Amino acid sequence: MIAYNFHAASNGARGEAEDGRWELASPGNRHMPAIATADHAPSLSAEQEIIRRLTVAASPAETRLLTAVYVSLKTYPCAVLSGRAGAGKAVLVQHLAAAIIGHTPGQLIRIGSSHWANHSGQREYYRDLHTRFGDSQLNEVLSEAQSPQGAGKLYLVLFDGLAPDELFHYLHKRLQLLPVSTPPVAPTAPPPANVWFIATFHQSHRLSVRDAQVLAHAHQINVTAYRRSLPSLPPPPVGLQRAVIRDSLHDVVAARDRLRTVFGSTQLPQLSPSAHIAGFLRWYGLTPDTTLDSDMWLFLANSFDRHGYGLFDTDVYRNLQIAYDLRMVQRIMAQLDPANAALRPELARAVGC
Repeated sequence: MIAYNFHAASNGARGEAEDGRWELASPGNRHMPAIATADHAPSLSAEQEIIRRLTVAASPAETRLLTAVYVSLKTYPCAVLSGRAGAGKAVLVQHLAAAIIGHTPGQLIRIGSSHWANHSGQREYYRDLHTRFGDSQLNEVLSEAQSPQGAGKLYLVLFDGLAPDELFHYLHKRLQLLPVSTPPVAPTAPPPANVWFIATFHQSHRLSVRDAQVLAHAHQINVTAYRRSLPSLPPPPVGLQRAVIRDSLHDVVAARDRLRTVFGSTQLPQLSPSAHIAGFLRWYGLTPDTTLDSDMWLFLANSFDRHGYGLFDTDVYRNLQIAYDLRMVQRIMAQLDPANAALRPELARAVGC
């Protein structure tokens, strides 16, 4: 068990918000954030509305999975949905897009794999042609997202069923989102905050060292069998996308500040893998990385909305534990030897996905 202390935060001990101030209250009610007020009811939260839209008619496991994907996209440059072919990964992305951006043309962009070229007599020619088309699609969405017309809009780029070398091309060579040790590439400006990247990857038992490194840095979530039908949803409320962009934390100081205001204390509750996860890890001889680094701070903070309400659970302590367990499992998946790939669905089930 580890107790973590918060460092000094930008807004100080007053708990000052962007558009108002509140005093830190005693967290006597475990079900409510310390900053809760009548003006900050869950029903007024844009992110709680997103979770409601995402999880209409979803099972508990689907709800946990969808929320985990959403929090990962808020937190990291790219999330990778791994698992066997036909597990429903692309369908899950379509449901995510329908809940947040609706069916507006041009905001869900699919860049597919060139595996079809392997059956051609001119394999390299068609692969190069396909890659150049994908680069053109990517350039177009990045340009639009940064234009005045793209302000307040969220764009979701789906790299669908790409092989590891294709992921490496887009995520590292083009976007430079992965801190991998490779020959240097020409520096580029970071992608705009209103573009999210998500990839679906059909898990293979044969991965090179570089391929495993790419996946390790891309924040995997294993999908075993997503069979949910697309629910009928009204168009997203006006301003929902803008609120998502605003409320996604990418600064560690802001992340610490949010957690401090949620728990009304300068100290984060003690953190360790839950008993169920700890037992699973002991059984398989797996050792989790429990470092509370910037990566973990951001994931934990983004599991709460800007008013301090949990996205996984209404109880702030349970929400924190769920988020911590999920991030632990993501780290373990990144370190798994390809020979132990069969453990991925077991790990996903262990955290309720």
